[in-house]
Amino acid sequence: MSVGTVLKLFVLALAVFAVAFALRRAFLWDVAPVSWDQEPQSLWALGAAFLLRSLENIAAVVAGLALIVAGVMRLIRRRAA
Repeated sequence: MSVGTVLKLFVLALAVFAVAFALRRAFLWDVAPVSWDQEPQSLWALGAAFLLRSLENIAAVVAGLALIVAGVMRLIRRRAA
């Protein structure tokens, strides 16, 4: 695996994060968990917001790990040369 491949994975993860974030902020900005005395929101909105938030979190972790791996690989190549 090369640094270029890892950076492509990083860019792809950032794109997934950006799309999920934009969709959630555009359409589901007011969806939040409620307590027992508040009126619940619709189940499809809660499910969609949870799914988009999960995609954001997973994409952020993948992007972070890909960036760390790319940095380590670059350092290893620089020391070898």
